[in-house]
Amino acid sequence: MRRIASITGTRADYGLMEPVYRAIADNPAFELHLIVTGMHHLPEFSSSLAQVYADKFGSLYNVKLAYENDSVESMARAIGQGMLGTTAVLSEIKPNIILLQGDRGEMLATAIVAAQMNLPVVHMSGGDFSGSIDDSIRNAISKFAHFHLTSCDASTRRLVQLGEAPDRIVEVGEPALDLLRTMTFIPIETLAAELGLPRGRPFLLATLHPMTDESDQAASQMKIMLEAVAALEMLTVVTHPNNDAGGRAMREVLDSWRGRPHIRVIANLGSHRYLSLLRNAAAMVGNSSSGIIEAPALKIPVINIGSRQHNRLRAGNVVDVACERDAIVKAVRFVLGDVEFRRKLATCRSPYGDGHATERTIDVLSRLKLDTELIEKWRPSANSFLTARNNGV
Repeated sequence: MRRIASITGTRADYGLMEPVYRAIADNPAFELHLIVTGMHHLPEFSSSLAQVYADKFGSLYNVKLAYENDSVESMARAIGQGMLGTTAVLSEIKPNIILLQGDRGEMLATAIVAAQMNLPVVHMSGGDFSGSIDDSIRNAISKFAHFHLTSCDASTRRLVQLGEAPDRIVEVGEPALDLLRTMTFIPIETLAAELGLPRGRPFLLATLHPMTDESDQAASQMKIMLEAVAALEMLTVVTHPNNDAGGRAMREVLDSWRGRPHIRVIANLGSHRYLSLLRNAAAMVGNSSSGIIEAPALKIPVINIGSRQHNRLRAGNVVDVACERDAIVKAVRFVLGDVEFRRKLATCRSPYGDGHATERTIDVLSRLKLDTELIEKWRPSANSFLTARNNGV
C-alpha cells in the first residue's frame, strides 16, 4: 500500500483535486493522508473546512497558519510557518509520495520540506503560465518536484524549456474537468431556493481575487467590479476572494454591499454548488481560474478582469478587460448580445483535457518507481521512471 500525502490550503485547490482525492481514498492500493492548512482555518472560510471534514478522504492533519493581517508580510511568514508544521506531519506520516497541485505558498513550503527530507514529490499543473508571482512559485515547486503531471501540451513544453526531463512528465489534464464530466448538477430551482435567487431571472456569477503585486489596489478593484455589475442592473452572485494580501480589504467592500439591489454575496458555495451555479449563469465576471478551466467546458462566457490570468492558455469564451467600470459593462453586454461571439461560444472547448485526468493520475501514482533515481534529478537516467502496466502496454 502506497502512502500518499497531499496538501490543501484553499477551497480552490480542494475543488480541483476532489476527484483525485476520492479516487485515491477509494483505491485499496493507496492510503491517503491530507494536510489541511491555509485559508481553510480562517473563520470566514469555515464552510470549506467543513466540506473537507465531511468528505474525509483519508486521514486528516491540521497545520494552522497565523495570518495576522491583510499584508504581503503575513503571507511570507505563513510560508515559514507552513514549513515548520508540515515537517512535523510528514515526519509522522512518512509518505511514499507527496502530491502537490498548483502554485500556492502552502505547496511551495511543502515542496521545500519534501526535498530536504528526500521524499518524492509529484507536482500537478506545473508549466502553466499566468503572468504573476504565481508563476515564480509554480516554477519553484516544479524544480523541487521529481515527477510532473501537466494540464496541457503547452505546459509540458514549458517545463522542458525550464530544464525538466521529458521522461519525468506525463500530460494528464485538469482533474476539475473530471468533476464536470461525472457530477450530478444541482437543479437551478434548488439553488435558487437555497440562495434566495429569483427564479427564471438571468444572473452573473462573480469572483475577484487580489493580486499580490497589486494588494494596495484590492479594495478599489472590488469596488470597480461591483459598480460595473450594479450599472448593468443584472442579478449578480458574488463569492468571497481568497486570503492573499488584499483579500480582507476586498471582503470588507463586499460586506458593505450586502443588501443592495441585484447583489447576492455568498462567502463559499463549495465546488458542487459553485459548478452547478456556473452551469446556469449568463456569464462569469472576475479573475478566477474557473473561468479559464471549467467555464469553457460549460460553454459559459467569461469577462476576465485585470492581470491575474495574464497570458494563460484560454478558450474562445474569455474576453479580457482592464479593471475599469465601463470596460466591464461593455464586455458583459458584448458576450450576452454579440451573435458571432455566441456562435463561437457554442463550440468552444476547454484546452485542459478531456475529463479523464484522475484515471491518468492514479495510473502514474501506481506505477511510479520509488527509488533513488527518482529522487536524484541531477543524475541522468536511461531507465523509465514508471513500471510497465500489467497488460504490458
